[in-house]
Formats: sequence, structure tokens, C-alpha cells
Amino acid sequence: MQRKPVVLILTSSDECGNAAENLAGAIRACGGYNAVVLDEKKYGAKPFRGRLGRLAFDTDRRRLLSPAAAAGRLPVRGRARKLFGRNKRVANAVKRYAPEYVLTVTPYAQAAFSEAKRKAGFTVPSVHSVDAFVLPQAELPVHAADIYLVENNEVKDALVARGVPTRHVVVTGLPYDAPYVTPIETEEGKQELGLPRTPTVFVNADGRDAVEILGLMVDQGDILNVACYAEDVGLLAALRSKADGAETRSNVVLVTRKDMFEEYLLMSDIVITRYDPSVIYRCFKAGKPVIAFGGGGEAEKNLDYLSERRLVMRARNDIDVVALIYKFMQTDTASEYIANGRARTEMFSLANTANYLAAHTGG
Repeated sequence: MQRKPVVLILTSSDECGNAAENLAGAIRACGGYNAVVLDEKKYGAKPFRGRLGRLAFDTDRRRLLSPAAAAGRLPVRGRARKLFGRNKRVANAVKRYAPEYVLTVTPYAQAAFSEAKRKAGFTVPSVHSVDAFVLPQAELPVHAADIYLVENNEVKDALVARGVPTRHVVVTGLPYDAPYVTPIETEEGKQELGLPRTPTVFVNADGRDAVEILGLMVDQGDILNVACYAEDVGLLAALRSKADGAETRSNVVLVTRKDMFEEYLLMSDIVITRYDPSVIYRCFKAGKPVIAFGGGGEAEKNLDYLSERRLVMRARNDIDVVALIYKFMQTDTASEYIANGRARTEMFSLANTANYLAAHTGG
């Protein structure tokens, strides 16, 4: 039996929302290709273990995405003209899988592939999925891909302004799917989860923000249900302490399992989240109004973009969250934001992206 051609997908630990596996599944479902996913544990220059491994990754990421890299002035390490560490691992992966093309889903993965490609001299083409609503500063010309998959025309225009030919940039949306959930389905789903019939707010936050936001929510009494996601053990303890102090403890659910994250997200009425393109995009598709806050840098630029287009309501600080929740609850604003998000995403899907790639590459 003839072996299917392979798509090699490179990702890294700073990926959002399982983008690599989402794309891999869609590519396999098309039937023309097999897909292999590797993260920096497999292709990185050093083993990725514990705190030292994380530090090594962060250092390597800053180096690859630095102005020196953009100018082609990365320092040579080891003996000249030989491949070491990460470059050699990437080259070996390309040699082993002989992919039709390499698909990257993070700036680090694309930069690592581009550097290895220059050093090793292989010619396999690359496709890069830009996982943002605004072109990240890290998307440098030196890391140019043969095809870019982007969320919107503004990102496309920004890439073209940096010298990427317009025919090499395709607007495909982001690599996240979610079903649209009607209000009736939401109410039925809340009953199955044992939630009261009052509005349910899903909270996706970290550290102090999560604790402060949960505290603000429980202060509203039995007006709201709160489902708060907490994977970190330390954060879970702090959230439990805050929830135990509430007058209506039964209105608080702490979601600790990743496999329950989407279920509670889809059955909520309002979503509060730190900037995470995968969560925000899935909310658009599912028909959930979003209150979002950022953590500086690129997150702020993306939230400016989204709030200006009335796709999300932006919380500048924790106390803003309460007023924005009531704005969604007491006016027609939620319907407007839901309609804007659905219109934004209705033409895009993972299947459409995979079909485009298959047609473009002849699979």
C-alpha cells in the first residue's frame, strides 16, 4: 500500500489551545496526508525538564526572536559550518519524515525551522499559522514562511507591508472550532451540570486575578453562578478559600479538569478570560459574550483591536468586571457582541483550512 505523504507540524510549549493537534486532526481527516506533531522536547537544543529546561527554552526563544536574528547576526555556537543541538534535530526530523511541507504554529517553532533550514540547506516549504488578531512583533522577515495562515485582513496587510507577497498570505481564521450553543441548549446544559438557572459566568484567569475576580463574583450573592477554571494546585487552594467564604457556596464550581474546561465554557452565559486567542475565538463560534483582560505587550495590542471592533468587552482592572457583567445582563449588548463574533468566524473552520492546504499542495 502506498504511503501517504506527511505533514510535519512543529510547535512549542507556548502554544495556545492545542493548535497543532487541532490542525493535525483536520489534515488527517481530509484523507490526503498523515500528520506528525513535534514540540521542542523532541527538536529543541536541550532536554526540556523542570525549571532549568524552561529557562533554556525561554533563553533560546528570546535569542531566535531578537533583533539580531532579524538582521541575520545570530552568534555562531560550537564549531563553524556544523549543525549542533536544535538545528540538527530539526534537520533530522525533516530527513526522517520527508514531509511535503512543514507547518508551524508558534513564532518560536517557525524561527527554529527557518534557522535550521538556512544552516542545513534543505528546501522543504513551510506554512506558518499566525495565532493572533494583530501581527506579533516576533513575526520577523528572516523567519519568512512560504505560506501564512492568518485570522484577518489586517494581519495580511501587515505581512505584505513587511515584504511578504500577498499571494502567500491566506485569511483562514484561527485553528480552533467550537459548536454554536443556543440559549435553550445552554439552559439544558446547565441543568445537566447541576447549575442553578441563574446566569453562569465562566472565569479563565491566573493567580491573583483569578482570586480577585472570584471574590468579586461571590460578592454578588445568588444573582450569578460562577465556574472558575484552576489547573494549578496552589491557585486551586486559594480559590477554594475564597469560595468557602461566600454566603452562597453552592453557586461556585471550581473546574479542575482540562476535559471539563470546554463543557463549562460552552454552557456559560458570559466568559471572563485573560487574553487567550484560542478561548476568545471559540467563544465567538459558540455564541458567548466575552470580557477579556491582558497582561501587557502583545496581549494589549490584541485586546485594543478586539474591543475597538466590539468583539470583546475589555476590563482594564478587576473591578471593571462586575460592571461589564451587568452591562451584558441588563441590555441588548450581549446580543450585539455575540452577533459580531459569529459573523467574524462563520466562514472559517479547521476543515476548510485543511482543504485549502491539501488543494494548494496537491494532496
